[in-house]
Amino acid sequence: MDHVLSDPGRWLGLDEDPPPTAPFPARALDALRDRALGEVTPASPQWAGRPLDQRVDWWVTRIGVSAGLAAATPRFAGALADRVPLQAALGASAAGLAVCATAREHGRTAPADWVPLLAEVLFDRHLQPAPAPLPASEEAEHRLDADDNDQADDTGGSGARRAARTVWHLARAFFEVRQLLDERPRGNALTRVIGKLPVVGVAGGWLDERAGIRKAARRTAELLR
Repeated sequence: MDHVLSDPGRWLGLDEDPPPTAPFPARALDALRDRALGEVTPASPQWAGRPLDQRVDWWVTRIGVSAGLAAATPRFAGALADRVPLQAALGASAAGLAVCATAREHGRTAPADWVPLLAEVLFDRHLQPAPAPLPASEEAEHRLDADDNDQADDTGGSGARRAARTVWHLARAFFEVRQLLDERPRGNALTRVIGKLPVVGVAGGWLDERAGIRKAARRTAELLR
């Protein structure tokens, strides 16, 4: 996300109008680009002089169109999309991009400052200011060995038990992640119902994700103000 937000000129291109002598295709392409992205973009020299709300709205609108539509694409299969977490992951990513863009326009440019906002806005989780450091790989292995020794019996089989416990813990973690993704900002009940229909579910899913993106940006702005 930092690469996308910190260097918009890299993917938007330089915001320069073609000269009057430019051929028609170049002028037509520039007009189409201005219609899609606006005459002033984050790559424009005039960007910093625009009001804060307009800058945030630019990001929210474009993220809603592009990333929101990409997140809604799995809804072509209707309710079957609920069986895989792809659509939820894409939707959370789109809303997360809106959170980071809103934070950046409010002066929070360090990616480390975005993490607590992402946790609170997307998942209603409040991160501890100073979490305990993760153990080193050697210490983690030592803890696993100690745990196995505590539970081992005379017949052995600690390796099999460790594998079974690991698979079980991973399965629980993936299940909890899927539930967590479903807690992201969403649209209303009507858009979710439409999103469960085959084919037309793409439209419902897009409206659902676009509303969630706007909610995420609005909540971020409220927290930062």
